[in-house]
Amino acid sequence: MELEKFFKTAEEAIENGNIELLNPFDTERTVLREPVKKLFIRSAILVSGDRIKHLKKILERDVDIVIFNLEDGVADKNKPIARKILKIFLSNISTENKQIVVRINPVDSPFFFDDIYEILPAMPHVVRLSKVETAEDVIALDRIITSFEKRNNIKENTTKIHLSIETGKAVQNLPNILSSSKRVETAYLGILDLFSDLNLPQSLIKTSPTAKFLKAHFVTTCRSYNIHPVAPAYQEYKDIEGFEKECIEDKLIGFNGKSCISIKQTEIANRIFSPSEEEIEKAKKIVKLYKKAKNEGKGGITFEELFIDQPIYKDALNTLKLLKE
Repeated sequence: MELEKFFKTAEEAIENGNIELLNPFDTERTVLREPVKKLFIRSAILVSGDRIKHLKKILERDVDIVIFNLEDGVADKNKPIARKILKIFLSNISTENKQIVVRINPVDSPFFFDDIYEILPAMPHVVRLSKVETAEDVIALDRIITSFEKRNNIKENTTKIHLSIETGKAVQNLPNILSSSKRVETAYLGILDLFSDLNLPQSLIKTSPTAKFLKAHFVTTCRSYNIHPVAPAYQEYKDIEGFEKECIEDKLIGFNGKSCISIKQTEIANRIFSPSEEEIEKAKKIVKLYKKAKNEGKGGITFEELFIDQPIYKDALNTLKLLKE
């Protein structure tokens, strides 16, 4: 398919509110998308399905997770066209090093079923469910995806699930939510929505101990269930210094990566959530020395005044998993 022609038609469809203009591009086929060769979670950026200008360039950007949005960022009147645009666009692209995610509307919204019906044939790597509050929300989505995979002879658990945690109820139910499906691999903390739901002023997010507690609780719970935790977006997109500072704080709390709202932010997130050259070299030496000691029947060794046993060895392995090479 000629993408430039499609993009021009998509712009006309949005401008005129005429979804039928997209029909010649809709082939009604199920795509078999290859999984990402090596998954990284350092940066995740959101692109609304009706923003053609952004869709044109997004796959050229250095970002680990591209989230195509059908929820809050798309006006209700544009949702049907945005769905069709994403279905066609995703059916005609492939990526080796970016995870393709579609953020759909909540289970109890009037848009949920249509989102799923249109998007699943395009086979994104992941469906991200908004405003999850209970395990039942995740189970409902899991069953629909399972049915789709069986109907199309697709390997079970091919399509993964990401979760948006945005309410107090979701925080309370987090262990049950995270363990409700084998498809769940990543969760995003929506701290703006969470503070609103808890009737807390958003002016406290940067300074309140409550924000740090909620972040730490989210991270430790996610990691307890082997789920990747992604830090909230930083809304002041021109404040690059503030964004970098928050990335450093979020990394110290234990997040794997950061939700981003600009390309400049993704560049910073990629750098901060990647190990430094010093960390890499140290990890390589620890792995080499530990393997040598194990082959010689030793239980532990010392390195740079550090006693190296299995937990330190595993930490070094985790560091090396973050390498792009």
